[in-house]
Amino acid sequence: MEPLQQLIQIVYTVIGPLVVMVGAGYLMGRRVPAAAEVFAKILLYLLIPIFVFVNILTSTLKAGEFGTIVWFSALALVALYAAARGVSAVRRHDRPLRGTFANTAILYNSANFSMPVMALAFGAIPGQETYAVAVQAVVAACQGFAAYTVGAFLAAAGAGSVGHAMVKVFKLPFLYALLAAIVMKQVGLDGEALKRVTIVWQPLTIISGAYVPMALMTLGAQMACVRLVRAPVDLALAVVTRLVLGPLLGLALVKLMGLEGLLAQVLVIGVAAPSAVAGVVLAIEFKNRPDFAASAVFLSTLLAGVTVPLVIFLAQTFL
Repeated sequence: MEPLQQLIQIVYTVIGPLVVMVGAGYLMGRRVPAAAEVFAKILLYLLIPIFVFVNILTSTLKAGEFGTIVWFSALALVALYAAARGVSAVRRHDRPLRGTFANTAILYNSANFSMPVMALAFGAIPGQETYAVAVQAVVAACQGFAAYTVGAFLAAAGAGSVGHAMVKVFKLPFLYALLAAIVMKQVGLDGEALKRVTIVWQPLTIISGAYVPMALMTLGAQMACVRLVRAPVDLALAVVTRLVLGPLLGLALVKLMGLEGLLAQVLVIGVAAPSAVAGVVLAIEFKNRPDFAASAVFLSTLLAGVTVPLVIFLAQTFL
């Protein structure tokens, strides 16, 4: 297939459905102001844990690859933080904006953006979808931990209780679903074994199937609540750091670590995601430029529709 045709196909098959579902959520958010909060609760406490649990158990992800994914996530966080601090130094950001700006770079939307994108981008190839989603689920766990540890420390910026924010990471149910799936997989209770228990496995797979549309509609509903702040230069730098520098650093890391094939593709595509809503939550909690954080999430999500197809195309072509 010609490169241009392949790029058009990626836009049509991955970004097209994504735009439709995010758009539906946006319209719902505009019509029903409480939709974003309700969708987020359903996603966080039901759909993400089950989706992660099912995909880890049915994936071909090996034990050694978990460590590789965690190591990549840690290195990506350090590299992105260094880049964000460099930009802040040049722009002479004050302390509150410095912390919030860094969070827009290091915290990316692994759960309700990257995982649906993996399902759409690799869904046509048998066996690859569950592996790609499983890899991204581990990345999402790392990001969830980073949000309420490193992210909380940055957002606090000398005010508020970082310890209180860090406790929240242990209330994220998808972390326990991930750990349970890893343990069960190691002792031989994988998806094939659980399929025999129809009364358990069938409801899990049915509910898991609702994750992708609900995650994208939740993202749209959250975008409907945003009011943009007037800081064009800093917002542009935040978006470029997240959407352009993010995947470039991801590419450098997979090359440095000697990774290739599907694992390398998933890691690079995943780190190309827009800024995470967790950054907004932390900014609100610590009263630390939530207007800027929300604007960065909105704009990076909007522009990810342009940058992510290019990253998918380049990753699938050259990695």
